[in-house]
Amino acid sequence: MTIPKFEMGFDENVLTERICSDNSWWIENTIPFYNELSKRRYYDGFFDLVSQSLPHRALVLMGPRRIGKTVMMYQAIQELIDSGIPANKIFYFSLDTPIYTNLYLEDLFKRGLSINKVHPGGCYVFFDEIQYLRDWEVHLKSLVDTNRKTKFIASGSAAAALRMKSIESGAGRFTDCFLPPLTFAEYIDLNQFDDILEEISVDFQGKRKFFKTHDIDQLNQHFINYINFGGFPEIALSAEKVKNPERIIQKDITDKVIMKDLPRLFGIENILELQQFFNVLSYRTGEILNYKSVSEDTNTDNKTIKKYLEYLESAFLIKVLHRVDVTAKRFRNITQFKVYLTNPSLFTGLFGKISPGDDRFPHLVETAVFAQYMHQEHDFLRYANWKRGEVDLVEISRNFQRTLWALEVKWSDNPKPENLKYFLKKNGLSKGIITTKTVFEDSEDLLKVPNSIYAYLIGKNALDRLEPGAT
Repeated sequence: MTIPKFEMGFDENVLTERICSDNSWWIENTIPFYNELSKRRYYDGFFDLVSQSLPHRALVLMGPRRIGKTVMMYQAIQELIDSGIPANKIFYFSLDTPIYTNLYLEDLFKRGLSINKVHPGGCYVFFDEIQYLRDWEVHLKSLVDTNRKTKFIASGSAAAALRMKSIESGAGRFTDCFLPPLTFAEYIDLNQFDDILEEISVDFQGKRKFFKTHDIDQLNQHFINYINFGGFPEIALSAEKVKNPERIIQKDITDKVIMKDLPRLFGIENILELQQFFNVLSYRTGEILNYKSVSEDTNTDNKTIKKYLEYLESAFLIKVLHRVDVTAKRFRNITQFKVYLTNPSLFTGLFGKISPGDDRFPHLVETAVFAQYMHQEHDFLRYANWKRGEVDLVEISRNFQRTLWALEVKWSDNPKPENLKYFLKKNGLSKGIITTKTVFEDSEDLLKVPNSIYAYLIGKNALDRLEPGAT
C-alpha cells in the first residue's frame, strides 16, 4: 500500500502520534470513561445503523454541539469491540483538530490503515465534526464508492447544511440520523425523577395517554432547571457540580458555532454582526417579530436578515415558525414570524440563569414547550395571528386544508382562553389545550394542563416512538 504524501509543516510522526492518541482502544481495547456515561434513548437506533452492512451507505449523524454525538460515537466503538470487531480496525478522526487541516478523508483513512497494517475490509471509520472539511460530501461519497466493505460514520453540528449536502451529493450513498437536544422527558428519566409522575388517560380527540403528578411544585422546579441547563446532557446530569455552566454553554456552544462553525461554512466576514443578530433573536425568543423591527434592532437589511436566519437554522440554534390566520390559512407575503431557540438553555448561556419572576420567563416556558416538538416532524407547525388575537401553536394537515389541534402556552393558573376558543370555533375543533403553572383541569371544550406535564408528555411521546415496532 502506498502511503499518501502530506504537505505539512511538521514531522509526520506528529500526525501518527495524534492518530494513535485519539484511537487509544487499539492498545487498551476499551474506552472506560465514555462507556460509563448513560446512553441516550436515541443510541440503539443509531447503533443499528452503524452495524448495518446493507444497503452500503455512510451514516451521517447530525445535531447541535454538546448534545452527545461524540459520546454516542465512542459508545458505538466500544460496542463494536465488545461484539468482536478487532479494535485496530476501528478508526476515529475529529476533523476540528488543527493537525488534520488540509488533509482529505482518504488521507486519514490510509494513514490509519498503514499504522495498524490492516486492509480496509471490515473496518469502521468515524469522522467527527465533518463540516470542517470543505466539500466533505464529495470525499465521503468517494470513500463509500471505493470501499465497499468498510462502514463510514460521520457527525456534524450544522444539521440543515449537512442534510442539504447529503441530499444533493449523497443520494443513495448516505443515511441521515438526527440527534436533538434533550427533551424534558429525557432530562427527567436520566436524572431518575420519574417517580413523581403517573400515567393517566384523558379525553382529547379520543382517549389519549397523559400524566399527572402528586408533587407539581417539585416537577415545576425540575422544569425550571431544565429550562436553564437541561438541554445538554453533560450539564443536565451534573449542573450542580459543573462550575459556571452558563459559561460552558456560551463558550463551547454559541461562541464556537457563531464565531467558528458558521463563518467557515458560509464564508461570513462580519462575525460580530451575526453575533449581535443572534443575541437579539435569543432575547426575543417566542415573540412575534417582523422584518422592520428586527432590522431596527440589529441594523441589518431584509436580505441580510433572511440570510442570517437561514444560517442560524442550519446550525440548529433557532427555528423560524410561520404565521397562519384565524382560519389557519397561509399568508402570501411573509411580513411577520416567530423565532424560537431550539434549546431554552441557550438563553442561559447568553444572558445568565433565569428565574420564574423574570419578565422573560414566560417566553422561555413557551420556548421549552416548543422545543419538545423538535424531536419529531414539525414542518406543519404554525402560530395563528389575526387582528384581535393569537394562538401560540397549531398543527395543520399536510395538505394545508384543516387544523388538527391548537395550543395556547401560559405561565399562569388563571389563563384567558378567549382567543383559543375563538380559533377552535373558526376551525371546527371541539377541544383545545391551554397550559398553566399548576392547574390540571379537564372540561368539555378545554384541557388545562401544567407546562411541566405537557412538556414531559410531548417528549415522552417522541421517545416512545424510538422503541422497536413503534409507529
